[in-house]
Amino acid sequence: MSSDRYFTLAGESTGEVREKASKFFAYAFPIADEEDFKKQQVEITRTHHTARHICHAWVLGDAGEQYRSYDAGEPSGSAGKPILRQLQGADLTYCAVVVVRYFGGTLLGKAGLSHAFADAAKAALANNSIVERVVRTELTVQCSYAQVEEVKRDVLLREGEILQADYAERCLLRVAVARSAVEGLTENWTRIGVEVKMEHR
Repeated sequence: MSSDRYFTLAGESTGEVREKASKFFAYAFPIADEEDFKKQQVEITRTHHTARHICHAWVLGDAGEQYRSYDAGEPSGSAGKPILRQLQGADLTYCAVVVVRYFGGTLLGKAGLSHAFADAAKAALANNSIVERVVRTELTVQCSYAQVEEVKRDVLLREGEILQADYAERCLLRVAVARSAVEGLTENWTRIGVEVKMEHR
């Protein structure tokens, strides 16, 4: 992933795999953070309250640097990691896959489980759409009326957007621009007398 872009899921999707009478129901969805994941996990757990194994993996961070997998009582490494590999293999972040397993009476073994969990995750991802997002940084810009149109044009040329605009004695704009453009824009604007501050969250 580049410093300015990442790939994630467009929405929610499901997939289903059957292996020797065991059923695997997979749910793939975008998430903003770990709390967001937990909320959606609760809903899935409520739907499948009789299932013993509800395994998952998620990836967060613009570069996919945060991730977690969970086996939910399955043999170590046989569920969460195969799910995680599907997400990472597709270069995805800010998303998760939950796979619910209903035991069909026949033991699958660790290798069989790994394949089934991976296939279920793959099926859910295949039923989704991948979207590209631009990583933006928010800036507060103060400029004269004469400079407003130039500032707006600069923002749009750098895959940005105008978040808020107040026109008083001096124009105050809150904008978001591609992260890699911040340094160059700040230098250009400062040179022509435009005041720029980076938003701190």
